[in-house]
Amino acid sequence: MTLEAYRELGIPDPGKVWNFQDYITTFGALLNLKLEKPYALPVKNSRRSGELFYRMISLENLSFLEDESLPLHEKAHRIKGFVNVYNDLIELYTNVLMKKQYYNPELVEIWIFGLGVTQKMLDLAEKINKSDVPADRRMASGYKSIQGIYLTGLMEVLRQQQYTSQYPVRDLELLTDSLSISVQRNMEWFDEDTSEQIKQAMRAVIDSTSSLKIKNDYLELIEIL
Repeated sequence: MTLEAYRELGIPDPGKVWNFQDYITTFGALLNLKLEKPYALPVKNSRRSGELFYRMISLENLSFLEDESLPLHEKAHRIKGFVNVYNDLIELYTNVLMKKQYYNPELVEIWIFGLGVTQKMLDLAEKINKSDVPADRRMASGYKSIQGIYLTGLMEVLRQQQYTSQYPVRDLELLTDSLSISVQRNMEWFDEDTSEQIKQAMRAVIDSTSSLKIKNDYLELIEIL
């Protein structure tokens, strides 16, 4: 489908930064489209729909985090909605009745987007923890739950990465790059049990992949975890 065809469904302009309401509108339109035409969703690297797909997974949509006039606690309220955005994207691009997914390349990109979202949540939580503003301090107790959201997402992506035959190798290698950067950035707050769980998940990926890059990258990570 062309961008114009998607626009006729009520989907916002992909040329602008989206807010949470834009996502709600888009998901409503695309869920209806999926029921009628399950293979008509926007896809990566498409001249017709690629721009729309990349808008949906663009971290630019979280640019409100850079707005210095916006209080930290307000940013926290806004970014919470992007956990739902990530989950809705996964649901939209997954067919639970199929073992091998049609939109596997897009799912890999969505996982990378999810890692980016949770990283921004962690970064914001650190700022809130250092804030002296009472409204911010009241949210400081949520830091542990954000760490939990991050770890749950990380482990799920590692689990999915074990199904190597279902995804393009190059896409999985790009995912490995994002995972490696993310783990190294956050490993200082992992406890021993968490580190061991991550290492076990990485060993499972190593055993299942034919990619030397993935094997070597995860072996190096296991050494430093």
